[in-house]
Amino acid sequence: MDKDMNLRQCVGKNIRKYRLANGLSLENMANKIFKSKSTISKYENGSIALDVETLGEIANALNIHPSQLLATPVASKAFPAKQDYLDDIYMYSYDGKSKRIIKSVIERYQTDTPGVYSTQLFYDIPSVKHIAECAIFYQGTSTKHDILENYSLVNTHHDIEQLWLCCIGSLSQTKFQVGFLAGLSNATLFPAVRKVVLSPDLLSEEELLEHLLFTKEDLQKVKKSNVFIIDEFVV
Repeated sequence: MDKDMNLRQCVGKNIRKYRLANGLSLENMANKIFKSKSTISKYENGSIALDVETLGEIANALNIHPSQLLATPVASKAFPAKQDYLDDIYMYSYDGKSKRIIKSVIERYQTDTPGVYSTQLFYDIPSVKHIAECAIFYQGTSTKHDILENYSLVNTHHDIEQLWLCCIGSLSQTKFQVGFLAGLSNATLFPAVRKVVLSPDLLSEEELLEHLLFTKEDLQKVKKSNVFIIDEFVV
């Protein structure tokens, strides 16, 4: 938690984040829990406290667990198993049509099952400081198996759209994960696949492009086997 932010302010920040990610205005949110717009605004800026029942009503309106409103980044991640909130992961993909790198943020939360995480994806964000202004908000789960990690996510606005994300890491100390993101294209609603890079750290475009763009070798492999395979280990 930011040393200058108390718990009430942190909860308010989380309320605003999930409200915006779900495309709700202050008025929409107020109507859902039968409060005034000014009251919702005060909750979000931390100027008034929330009781437990209202916290539950807000979480229900946002389709999240109440603990997610209370979750705060921890100063030290030495003992993540004792924390509800686990970590942020930055996801990068490349949009060939607009010729830009799409930046997204994945948040993971501990569950009672080892290796299984409650996961949410803020897809296509304007900046890491404004993840609530994402183009699409997904929720689901992820599972980790040694160097492989799989994600299954659903669009919170339109559950017909689901994403499957599969990444492979490296046997070295590099923290990159490279993989593919499969789902429906936003433009055509046809099934589509993108290459992605996942990292716990922010990366520069120079570092990313060589891993995000389809190469001639990729296309040759697809033509030969009729299968798109990620066989890259970042070293």
